[in-house]
Amino acid sequence: MRKLRVNTRNTSCEELVKIAKKCGFVVKQSKKHCKVETQDGRFVSMMPRHNSLKRETAKGVIETLNIFGAGIEYL
Repeated sequence: MRKLRVNTRNTSCEELVKIAKKCGFVVKQSKKHCKVETQDGRFVSMMPRHNSLKRETAKGVIETLNIFGAGIEYL
């Protein structure tokens, strides 16, 4: 399987949601944040719903997804 790559300099919440869904996570959206969970309901991460996320925020979300087995590379 090919690894997914993400450019964290200009990443949006929508892009991270698509990637999380491709990796098999469940995403629940609310007004200001998105909650990422595993298929069995374990909490993984929260991310703000912004058009442009800060680089550190995007890296943190990706690293957390990788802990749960996502296999995402970031630039």
